[in-house]
Amino acid sequence: MLNCGAMRSLFLLVLFCFGSLQAMTRAQQPAVVQLEISSVGVRTLRFEDETRSRPVLVELWYPTAQNDPIAELEPSELLWVHPKEVRNASLAAVEKKKYPLVLISHGHRGDRRNFSWLASVLVKRGFIVAAIEHHGNSWHSYDPHVSLRFWERARDISFAITQLLKDPNFGKSVDPNRIGFVGFSLGGMTGLSLAGAKAENVKQIAMQQQARFKEIETEVVEKIDFTEAQQSFQEPRIRAMVLFSPATFVFPSATFKKISIPVALFASTGDEMLPFKEHASRLLEHLKPTKQKVYGDQVRHDVFVNLKSEAGWQARPQGTKHTDQVAIHQEVGETTASFFQQALK
Repeated sequence: MLNCGAMRSLFLLVLFCFGSLQAMTRAQQPAVVQLEISSVGVRTLRFEDETRSRPVLVELWYPTAQNDPIAELEPSELLWVHPKEVRNASLAAVEKKKYPLVLISHGHRGDRRNFSWLASVLVKRGFIVAAIEHHGNSWHSYDPHVSLRFWERARDISFAITQLLKDPNFGKSVDPNRIGFVGFSLGGMTGLSLAGAKAENVKQIAMQQQARFKEIETEVVEKIDFTEAQQSFQEPRIRAMVLFSPATFVFPSATFKKISIPVALFASTGDEMLPFKEHASRLLEHLKPTKQKVYGDQVRHDVFVNLKSEAGWQARPQGTKHTDQVAIHQEVGETTASFFQQALK
């Protein structure tokens, strides 16, 4: 058992998690996987992108018929509410059908487990879900120098798709024509890149952000070559996208009009991290999402991630509770699953 002091220290560390058709004929239309999910399986996949000397860690959730005892959580995870999962279970086979795949990108200093609640909802609706942990920008591996190369996040997603489609245990069960994406906060900015938005004036913007947050010396930022950030990272295998409170500061408004895939947007006017008028509001005006939901001033930036446990509240009792977070998760989860089932037909 962790004592109160240790739990509080651990919580402060983990807190950095918070730092974004036309219908086919019935004969042509791939059937949405409909099955009775008895459990949610989960396993961790560790890949290495040798071309970038960069690890890509993936948390994979999937339908399973196994009902084995639930694995014990790591101490850091006791501060959050996670769904019941069967660690390293086998994938439930579905005859003559393949599962659609949804990838998740966490926010600045987040991690791959931030959206286990949403992964569970999607798995129970017949999806495989893969959350990527972005090296250098997670609370496990944070390095501000690596983190500034934010465009590596989009490459992580494309690399992960390729690796998952080749995976001996899961690749043959994934439908490569039905791949979706979820991005939260900086993960939302990652998603916009993958959808075709192109960044501009990145060095100037990076200097402005650095002056605001002061994570590393200005002289270091000045020496970084940001030219690469302004190329296209569009990922054509991603066919639909859901964005939660996305960051948009590196994109000119005009580039949002180039995005053609279906996009759903969830945000709040009370976002204290990425103010609504500077970020989500620009997408509403220039991207015009397929689906959208804007919550009010009482809803904060972190409402979309996992709920804190009682141990989490005891470790930081001065935190602000979202009294409506459970209801918001229910609404967002149902809407996200229905959106993907429609958009990924």
